[in-house]
Amino acid sequence: MINKNILKDRYFWIITLLILIITGLHYSNLMSEWEIHIFYRKLYYIPIILSSFRYRLKGGLISSILISILYAPHLLMFGGVVSITMINQYLEITLYLAIGFITGKLVELDYRKQKLFENKVIEITKLQNYTKNIVDSINNGVISTDTNFFITSINRKGEDILGIDEKDEINITNILNDKNVLDILNQAKEQKLQFTNIKTNINVDGEDKFLSITVLPLFNILNKVQGLVIIIQDKSREKNLEAQTVRADRLVAVGELASGIAHEIRNPMGIIKTISQTLLEESDEKDLTEGLEIIVKEVDRANKVINGILNFAKPPDNEMKEISLTELFKEVVLITDKYLSTNNANMELSIGQDVNIEADKEKLKQVFINLIFNGVQAMDKGGKIFVTTELREKGVNISFKDTGRGIKKENLKKVFNPFFTTKEKGVGLGLSVSDRIIQDHNGYLAVDSIEGEGTQIDIYLPMQQKAGVKNKKQNINS
Repeated sequence: MINKNILKDRYFWIITLLILIITGLHYSNLMSEWEIHIFYRKLYYIPIILSSFRYRLKGGLISSILISILYAPHLLMFGGVVSITMINQYLEITLYLAIGFITGKLVELDYRKQKLFENKVIEITKLQNYTKNIVDSINNGVISTDTNFFITSINRKGEDILGIDEKDEINITNILNDKNVLDILNQAKEQKLQFTNIKTNINVDGEDKFLSITVLPLFNILNKVQGLVIIIQDKSREKNLEAQTVRADRLVAVGELASGIAHEIRNPMGIIKTISQTLLEESDEKDLTEGLEIIVKEVDRANKVINGILNFAKPPDNEMKEISLTELFKEVVLITDKYLSTNNANMELSIGQDVNIEADKEKLKQVFINLIFNGVQAMDKGGKIFVTTELREKGVNISFKDTGRGIKKENLKKVFNPFFTTKEKGVGLGLSVSDRIIQDHNGYLAVDSIEGEGTQIDIYLPMQQKAGVKNKKQNINS
């Protein structure tokens, strides 16, 4: 049976039509000069060659056999006496078969080579994709460059770390522009050396990243360097955790020392206050009364500092409960609303989704109110505080951003130190206590500020197993 797909092929009908037309010319001009039939006979090569190129060996053989069968009766009927001319015509039938076979065979061999080449290309493409998938699955940035340090390939993690796209034509020296790193890249290329654990830092979209880099020369089959392989590890999280650990250890040491000092100071301060109050009740002298009132007032202020120190050194146990972040912020808004309006400030609170977390409600409220008050105090002529929440992997990020005077760059690393403050009447325990509370909730607190533009404080809190997310958007402005 004829394949249905062949019947849909226009070349099949063209070849068939040519054979029928040429055969028809032979049989419709029987009385013509014999030379005209020689011309018609030559025309048979056209469908044979077309069929060979279109359908390869099978097409060449079938078309040549069919033409031989169609032409043979013409020779038997009108061939006449056996002669050289007659023998040549019979030999031409043999040529039909030979041309059909040879042309079809050559096309068949070319087709097989082409298919083999296509299969090899497919295999190489699959291998390249498989290799790329492996490289993309590596949790480090893997980059290859040419000898001029232009990036030739980069995996997904590398794109994330460096903040670039594989399609971009980028010179790695424009990103890793540390002089020490540039020297190492040149040494690796020229001296064929490997370098490991190179420390550097870069800024990507305003975010500082701390990197550990390994550099290896990339060799071709002639053992000549054709570029470099650069492996990048993002150590930013480890660096931040290390800084938090150092900070926590420092706070514990300061807390224990402060606790001992506070206990020793509290007793004599209590005695001073008691004696001052007794003398105040008995004294009628105006100057003495004013002096005693100042003493009592300053002792009370000192006691507030001592209580803050004791709370910082030995904070009470957390009362962890599942709470709604939206409900918590509603309470914070009620408490801070009057303070904001009095200081010509307002707050824009935008909660993307109502997040439930495991936390000590009162302590988190203390942290949020403290950060809002700090923001207001940093805005001398009033301004705006933006509070936003954003879901992160297994947690939520809460951002407090003010439009105040900002923090000097040299003071950014000191803001968590106990008793560090730039306020005239500040104690310097607010951020330290807030940081400790957030750490007790297995989260972390980060500060970023530009002098003259404002300060942003980010709090990350993990969502525990009982915590959830309600598909609901909140927007509260005050």
